[in-house]
Amino acid sequence: MSFWQKALLKSTVILRAALALALFVCVTYAASFAFFYLKIDRDIYRGAFNFVTCLLVFVLMFVFHKLGSIGSEPLIKLKKLGPDQVAATVIIGLGMLGFVATYLGVTEMFAESRETVNEAVEEYRESVDRFADVPQVVIPVWDTILYVFTLCFLVPVTEEMTFRGVIYGQLRQGFGPLLTVILTSLTFGLLHGVSIHVGYALVCGLIIAFCYHLTDSLAAPVILHMVFNIFGSGIPTLMSVEYFGIPDDVTKSFMAGVNTTSILFMPVSVLAFAYLISVKRKKAKQAAEAAVTVETPAEVQETDSLDDAQTKENVSAADNDGGSETVS
Repeated sequence: MSFWQKALLKSTVILRAALALALFVCVTYAASFAFFYLKIDRDIYRGAFNFVTCLLVFVLMFVFHKLGSIGSEPLIKLKKLGPDQVAATVIIGLGMLGFVATYLGVTEMFAESRETVNEAVEEYRESVDRFADVPQVVIPVWDTILYVFTLCFLVPVTEEMTFRGVIYGQLRQGFGPLLTVILTSLTFGLLHGVSIHVGYALVCGLIIAFCYHLTDSLAAPVILHMVFNIFGSGIPTLMSVEYFGIPDDVTKSFMAGVNTTSILFMPVSVLAFAYLISVKRKKAKQAAEAAVTVETPAEVQETDSLDDAQTKENVSAADNDGGSETVS
């Protein structure tokens, strides 16, 4: 492939990845416009808003995947994970949660002495607090439940379909695995917008993308994302709903326990990550050996065929010689 052909290929995959990202962003604006037109307060019905947005993104990315996979390798890989890989993925998700808890703890320490950091921390807290903009009494309980369900299950599916699925799949066609991982992680981190959020989103994006590369299955990043959202936001949000009557000290104790446990899981998650690497190498070695095994019988069969043909030819020649002597 010439230089200009490579340049054209890289430009094409970048444009297609950018188109997928643009569709992802446009869906949010389209849903916002629809709620505004229907005079539905998005702050009150944030659960319904997120649910509708996720469904639209899922449909668009599914269509994008199908169209982009015509006549080529599928954009989204979805190999079956073994129980050991699932367990390793869950452990990595808990370790990732521990990293974020540590990151936020260090950030809050800096916030005590620097006003700009303190403002960024407050902005981040408001962005992740379901009840920051609207009092709980105004928000229907069903919408909060829908909000948590969407956050824990639909958001991981749709975001991973977009970033580690379609965008990663497009970039993989023109770049190597490492650069593809870095580019998708940068996109994922920067799209989160809030300054404090971006810091850990970049690192989490790298971890999730590497897990996708190691497993060749979108199920791995989806599981990672789900574990992170369930324990990081989903359960704490449900426990803070006044309708359920859970005491604040119980909620705080639970969150403290999750943070402590997840931090303890950080070194274990490193081992789990190393395990996924070993599994990846083992499967690659087995595939290489299987390819050699398939080629060898074919070569032997071809050689045997040639030997059989040569033997028949020699026998035929001998018969002819013998027949000539008899006639003589």
